[in-house]
Amino acid sequence: MELIHSNIFHSSSSKIRKDVYGVKLSAFLLLCLSVFLITSCAPKVSFKIERPPVQQIENINYIELGNFQIVSGQIKHPSETVSDSSQIFSRTEKLLKPAITKLNSKKEQGHLTADLLRAALVHELSLQSPYQLINTTGKKDGFSGVLPDESEIAILHGKVKYSEIIIESQEGLSYFTNVKNKGATLEQSLLASVVSMGAESSGAGFVIATPYVEQIAALEVEFSLLRKNDGSEVVPSQSFRTYFARKWGGSADSSHLPLKIKNLIIKEYQSDEDSSESLLSKIDRAGLYFTNPNEYYARGFNLRNNVQVPQTPLDLKIRLGRQIARQYVKQISPYHETAELLVQDGNSVAVNLIRGNAYQEAVAFLQALNERTAADEHNLGLAFEAGGEISQARKHYENALKMDNNNAVFKAALTRTGN
Repeated sequence: MELIHSNIFHSSSSKIRKDVYGVKLSAFLLLCLSVFLITSCAPKVSFKIERPPVQQIENINYIELGNFQIVSGQIKHPSETVSDSSQIFSRTEKLLKPAITKLNSKKEQGHLTADLLRAALVHELSLQSPYQLINTTGKKDGFSGVLPDESEIAILHGKVKYSEIIIESQEGLSYFTNVKNKGATLEQSLLASVVSMGAESSGAGFVIATPYVEQIAALEVEFSLLRKNDGSEVVPSQSFRTYFARKWGGSADSSHLPLKIKNLIIKEYQSDEDSSESLLSKIDRAGLYFTNPNEYYARGFNLRNNVQVPQTPLDLKIRLGRQIARQYVKQISPYHETAELLVQDGNSVAVNLIRGNAYQEAVAFLQALNERTAADEHNLGLAFEAGGEISQARKHYENALKMDNNNAVFKAALTRTGN
């Protein structure tokens, strides 16, 4: 009886609701179009910027990779600092047993970890650093030929801690039966779905043991860079950590880790997941599967892992080793990073050169101008920064700020290049 009454009410008021819905939809689409036009016209350019090393390295031209050994000990959890505002909409936490309160390094778990880390360091140093690698094996006989002056050689050592926990288990989840009625309206179907989801989340319904897999891993490396001739420190010893945490199956609101720690790991250390593959490339692969399945399988696209597929223990070690290697190489070598920076509306020729990644040409053009506006000074600094000349960039950012001392973009540029 209640369902019939609902249908009658729907019929009598459907025209009014459709009119209101149409107005709201039009307003929403107009807002989206406005935002798109504003952002598409914003003078932002993606720069490949060269950054100087974090640590100053003097009189070192060669690097050997020395001893990397697995050591026992505890790896600290990442910082648990979470703002109160981010907790307002957080979901109810369910800590599964056994709760993971400590990440302990065990030598038997670290099999191959040190070798994979060494390989990742060789890769990053070969790509990024100005140093020549003369021994990457860690053995005394790993280099043949005439040795350079030992005062110009630095030996890189590492103490490696690795923890890996993989839990396969089941947890009881509530399921609610929702029978679809083809005669029901769209609104009634949505309402029934909402009711069933609410019943499931509240624990009502059928409790069924649901399998899941949760993987938790952490890698910590203490690096020492020592001068070969006297064993003195080239830079102070430093420790770097990285983490991995993901669960497949079961409830999204439960974990063996405290949920705020797990969310922090995903946010800080897994933000790059699947970012290298664009939506277009996925569509192309899907099209290849239908047009030429033999080619699709031959290329191994069916075997490529993504975030929906659990990592193997070897994949985990490789992933974390690469992350640590990137972190450390930034300390001792120049490196490149991509940044979205604002180009000011200054001289139009210089703006076009910068947007076309012709940074040296933009520098030469702007320096040749008799007079430069504040926007031109900023853009000249931008061109220098994109080429890795940070000190030169700061001078022109300072000039721009002197000419327009309330400009937030100029202040941000100085802050960005402050290190």
